[in-house]
Amino acid sequence: MKHIILTFTLLFSIISYSQSDELETLLSIKVGAIGGWASFEQPINDKLLIHLEFGQEFGLYKNLFSSKTEFIATNTLSLEPRYYYNRQKRKENGKSITTNTGNYIALELQRVPDWMTYSSDDNVRISKATSIFPKIGMKRRITNFSTFELAGGIGYQWDDNGRNGIAAALDIKLSFVLFNFTQLRRNINGL
Repeated sequence: MKHIILTFTLLFSIISYSQSDELETLLSIKVGAIGGWASFEQPINDKLLIHLEFGQEFGLYKNLFSSKTEFIATNTLSLEPRYYYNRQKRKENGKSITTNTGNYIALELQRVPDWMTYSSDDNVRISKATSIFPKIGMKRRITNFSTFELAGGIGYQWDDNGRNGIAAALDIKLSFVLFNFTQLRRNINGL
């Protein structure tokens, strides 16, 4: 009996760890130091995908007139093509490439549309702004349904009031996969 249980355990481990070279179509939620986001990743080929994100970002600032700390939150939209450049090497080294993990370079286009801005001070508004950031990043699997993302870059930002300049982007996010469309398709095709 012990041998049968051991055989099934090993067989199940091998089957569940088998990895495909293709990127996966994922619907996720993310949390980070400055907010929360919903994201959708759609592969174009085995190394390139489009990453869409809608989020709510938060911040604190000091009011100079009342010396009171104020709170503000606004929404963001981003479109980001990502090129994963080390997936095959990770797979050859026995590292996970599921849930689109690996190292990537990206070009993020982000818009702050000021649709849902909240502030503890009614007189504060967010400028509608657009930014573009070339970024380098990494995505690592924590569990079957969660990942850690770290990315950064220097880019350019401009707003609807004519202000513009160089800006920096730093992403530190935990992602929780709500739905893996690629895995669902594999399971249906395997029936």
